[in-house]
Amino acid sequence: MQPMRVCVLFYENPGEGQAGRDAVVSQVASALQENGHQVSLLGISNDLRRLIDWLTKNKPDMVFNLCETFDDIDAHEMHVAAVLEMLGQPFTGSSPSRMAIRQDKALTKKVLAFHGVLTPQFATFEKQNIEFAGRMRFPMLVKPLHGDASLGIHDASVVNDYKSLLTRISNIHNELNDAAIVEEYIDGREIFVGVLGNPPEPLPLVEIDFSELPLSHPRIFSREAKFDVASPQYNGTTLVIAEDLTPETSSRVVRAGIESVRALGLTDYGRVDIRLAPDGSPYVVEVNANPYLEQGGAIATAAEEAGISYPQLINRILDCARKRWYPPQTARAGAKARLLGSTSQPREGTRLKQPQARGLERAAKLNA
Repeated sequence: MQPMRVCVLFYENPGEGQAGRDAVVSQVASALQENGHQVSLLGISNDLRRLIDWLTKNKPDMVFNLCETFDDIDAHEMHVAAVLEMLGQPFTGSSPSRMAIRQDKALTKKVLAFHGVLTPQFATFEKQNIEFAGRMRFPMLVKPLHGDASLGIHDASVVNDYKSLLTRISNIHNELNDAAIVEEYIDGREIFVGVLGNPPEPLPLVEIDFSELPLSHPRIFSREAKFDVASPQYNGTTLVIAEDLTPETSSRVVRAGIESVRALGLTDYGRVDIRLAPDGSPYVVEVNANPYLEQGGAIATAAEEAGISYPQLINRILDCARKRWYPPQTARAGAKARLLGSTSQPREGTRLKQPQARGLERAAKLNA
């Protein structure tokens, strides 16, 4: 791949600067630089004008989109991608329309069910509207309808009676200001299907090892397990390669993951979280567009098992996006011209340059 001008876009807490920056930002930037790309970092918090102005001025060949929130509101993740799309700015990962489906857990389940993918039976609970889908039995898992990174998911989210169920639903309504989605709790192994490419190709299966988690805690990947380094949930769970699955079970899990990614139309890379029932049936519990790319995360762990180094993983994601946005014959020439400081205009009919130019011209007019 010829060198490109790449902007690594990420969320940055106001006032924290580099000290509060997620480690994945520098990891991705270093991986891109190792492959010869010219890398710029752009952290945004709640200033949309700053994003538009920067893109208008610098016109990168590609935005490597690590932005998972805006103004500390996770639901705005798709809106950041929408701004990039409206500007005609090429970016990695899934489109805003695909993010919108995935961010609504109930809608995701309905799409997957239409495509024949198993998901746990569920019901949604809004303050003035209750929707059921199928028959449900205890134990159940109560989650917010929207949100990522196990937001609102704690030990108490696994409920075994109606009193606990109503308490958790009320907590989500009042504390997170969101509807609640309640699904049957699948008591079994939790396996991650990472995918890479267009069309998606599976990476080796990774699972959460709960063997060191005290028996007093439910076997879920809770908020504490992800972020509270002093908690027994964090210290009792770890990511490992799923090595002891039968070929038949492994095939069913991979097929469920691939079918989920295709059904939701994710691009470049993704991750599907699956619960393996005692009878070997794979139940999809979460589909992640643009999953976390930190070196110790599930995607990087799976890639390493496949013989793909971290720099290779990041640059393959970039290459997947490049092939979507650039016609094969113009990709190298366009990037090279930018690196050499060429002011020549793109060739007529290119899918990348014209939409980007139109979008950035509109942005420039807004600034005038």
